[in-house]
Amino acid sequence: MRYGWLAVLLLCTPLLAEAAELRRRSTGTRVQQAAAQSSFNTVVLQSIKEFPGGGGYSATPTDVMRVAQQAVVWNERSGGLLIAPKKAAPTFCSAAVYMVLLRSLQRWESVSGKRLPRKAWQALDVQPNQPDGTGAWGRANANGPGLARLVAQLGVGVNFHDVRQARAGDFLKIFWTADIGARERGHLVVYLGLEKKNGITHLRYWSANKPSGYGLKSVALSRMHNLIFTRITAPQNFVRAASLPEHDEWLESMQTHSFRFDTVRKACHIR
Repeated sequence: MRYGWLAVLLLCTPLLAEAAELRRRSTGTRVQQAAAQSSFNTVVLQSIKEFPGGGGYSATPTDVMRVAQQAVVWNERSGGLLIAPKKAAPTFCSAAVYMVLLRSLQRWESVSGKRLPRKAWQALDVQPNQPDGTGAWGRANANGPGLARLVAQLGVGVNFHDVRQARAGDFLKIFWTADIGARERGHLVVYLGLEKKNGITHLRYWSANKPSGYGLKSVALSRMHNLIFTRITAPQNFVRAASLPEHDEWLESMQTHSFRFDTVRKACHIR
């Protein structure tokens, strides 16, 4: 009987070891995925610290043009983008957040040792007179869920609605009313967390805010109608920006039409 148990033990030991190794690899993969996600959020938070404070808020055609001509400039020598937030001021929320995204991608390249190809960076550049829904910047700058739509199309991250799932360093589109599109009142920001003020839950964020410009702000959560959080989980997929279709007719229509949140949820794969 002893030899029977010994035989079973000898037979099972390799199987147990193999199962343990599979669990270790699975756990390791999950840890690596979580680390990749949190590390990009960390890079976003680090990038914000490089931005100046203040500078004023303005979103005229002149301000949009200034972003393209002075704040985000293609550098032929390095084959990349030069990002100068001070030169954008006064500026507006989507420009501020898009510059944070670009700067975070540059930092991610330095940290990871990976590099997006030249064509991808060119596709991410801000062009003068770039209409809403055209190219990467035209998508991120569009009314409605512009950045969330871009992220969904490129497969570089996830979009979700529940603030309980949010982490500092997520991007966030806030809608102050039920309107999405032509009549919307919205704000694109970097989410920093929740806090209590006099017993009321406030949402903290960074962006170019009215009237002061670059900086932090805290607003009662109850004032916000809809939230779309965007988390970058696969920055390497920004390589797909080079093959992004030039126009997004749905985002272009946001300038003249309004949409229900259910439609937006499907179009941006919002969880």
